Amino acid sequence: MVKFTGAVPVLTAVDVLADVAFWVDALGFEEDFADPVFAGIHRGDVQLFISRTEHQVVADNTSAWVEVVGLDALHEEWSRVVSTDYADVSGPAMTAVGDSPAGREFALRDPAGNCVHFAAER
Repeated sequence: MVKFTGAVPVLTAVDVLADVAFWVDALGFEEDFADPVFAGIHRGDVQLFISRTEHQVVADNTSAWVEVVGLDALHEEWSRVVSTDYADVSGPAMTAVGDSPAGREFALRDPAGNCVHFAAER
């Protein structure tokens, strides 16, 4: 019998180390490993990889979904350090918590341009 036991979303960044610093310093993730080409971070049981790209368009079109318990508390925590004006593309930002076809969620755009959706665990 085959059983899938996990997945690791891969984000992209022109500057991997700067993106790692945001996830660690602002969002409370921990660094597992990092170099200018590839990095791994985690918070709780969720791991993310960040891979170098030479083309900003790649990061601007990279997205991932992460399920969490305590969605509203997480949004409140991060709203203290991340803009909630998602229309302002000058830096990291996140949307309000809302309902989508995939469930209750909010989106976060990191400094590299990745869009990561954080959704209430189903």
